[in-house]
Amino acid sequence: MQIAHSIEDLRRLLKPAKQRTFVPTMGNLHAGHLELVKVAKQTLPDAMSVASIFVNRLQFGPNEDFDSYPRTMQADIDKLEKEGVYILFAPTERDLYPQPQE
Repeated sequence: MQIAHSIEDLRRLLKPAKQRTFVPTMGNLHAGHLELVKVAKQTLPDAMSVASIFVNRLQFGPNEDFDSYPRTMQADIDKLEKEGVYILFAPTERDLYPQPQE
């Protein structure tokens, strides 16, 4: 599995693909996430499979703790590799949001 940490890396890795599947996540993967990967691969078996892991602070409310959200990157990588995901997009917050967001 290739891991892209920037948008530029992702674009480069996606370039040769005619079709792609994409499963966006915030990590801490469970069976539901992996089922989405399986369905995507079954739906378009010749497509390049891509998943993302990005814990997005904008998805947390004012009383929800962004900092305590479980981050299990290595376990998630292992699970995605086992499912045959071709690219993992794991960007930094700064890459997705060059300007601070509120």
